[in-house]
Amino acid sequence: MNKAVAKYLRFYAEPECTELEDFPPLSAQHCLVIPCYKETPNFARRLAAGPLGACCALVIVIINQPHGTAEVSNQQLLDYFFQHPLVWQKKHLSLFSANSGQLHWLVVDRFREGLTIDPKQGVGLARKLGCDLAAFLMARNFSGNRWICTTDADAILPEDYFAALESCAEQASAAVFSTRHIAAAETDSAIFAATRMYECALRYYVDGLAWAGSPYAFPTIGSALAVTLQAYCESRGFPRRAGGEDFYLLNKLAKLGPVVWLQNTVVQIEARISARVPFGTGPAVQKILALDNAEDFVYYALEVFSDLRIWLQHIPTVWQRLQKQEHPLQTLPQHIQDVLGDSGINALWGHIRRQIDNSQQCERAIHHWFDAFQTLKFIRRLQDQYYPAQPLHICLHNAPFYRDPL
Repeated sequence: MNKAVAKYLRFYAEPECTELEDFPPLSAQHCLVIPCYKETPNFARRLAAGPLGACCALVIVIINQPHGTAEVSNQQLLDYFFQHPLVWQKKHLSLFSANSGQLHWLVVDRFREGLTIDPKQGVGLARKLGCDLAAFLMARNFSGNRWICTTDADAILPEDYFAALESCAEQASAAVFSTRHIAAAETDSAIFAATRMYECALRYYVDGLAWAGSPYAFPTIGSALAVTLQAYCESRGFPRRAGGEDFYLLNKLAKLGPVVWLQNTVVQIEARISARVPFGTGPAVQKILALDNAEDFVYYALEVFSDLRIWLQHIPTVWQRLQKQEHPLQTLPQHIQDVLGDSGINALWGHIRRQIDNSQQCERAIHHWFDAFQTLKFIRRLQDQYYPAQPLHICLHNAPFYRDPL
């Protein structure tokens, strides 16, 4: 076990990891984490019956529930797992075997009284708990694989899900799969159309970042994410947040190594109404459904990506400008200078003058500061002050970079 992994497991991992000291030896080659709140056993049946069910995999299921919410279907899901042979149990952790011992379920009960989670920590804590358990086991040579995978109960994983990760470069910190929403048998057509519209908006955003030259141009969807053990521990795991945990983790991971976008491997996600998180696809779909006309749904104007592109193309000139005692932003359009100034970028110049020795280090320092979060705030400031949101269908039609996800 290397130093970074050992430090994380000792000081930052969730306390459930200490219960794994006597965990039985398994031959699992893959670890997959699935947080579950208000879920039925359907996803587990589907996974076990499909191609991935024949893999030597440990699926860590965190059945969770926020404090003060009425128990809905969590007990039904727990009962499903207890229909399988029980291999090991410690407090609220239970290990079950399935499919003649190839597939195993490690089920974490965090929904019964005394075990529920803080609503402010929500899915972020659930993902962190599952990935921490995976990291603990992998660090003890439980698996020869370096990837911790995480998804959701409404996701349908492709047959080459695990195999696709083998193509990632050794220095990669994380991988994200492409996603596509599909209509389940019971999916309302209006819900599917609204979900499809928001999916297009997300793709438009990522494509806009790529066109502008951002190093943070990749999807940030927790149901289609894998992270290496090393990078996971170096970044101190998922943040304990009720939403956006995938975005914030990937923002840190991108500074440790490349985030690989596996564009040809698609995770399908069932379109459905969800209020499990305060923002994201579920609330966005509800917002679209509440409109009298779905075509009134607005999103970032094309101009915000044009301005982002101008700024990113300017970054390689900053080092020489600083060496000449010039203001590093002086040739940018004034409104871009103002927006960057509002973000606090001027404090960065002093750091670069004191700590940086060459242009390559300078560019890296700027991109570390102007990360995915600062990029989003830059775009939102441009929208608030200069370019009001436009109907999404107009944005998609006019964008030179947009590629339809379907």
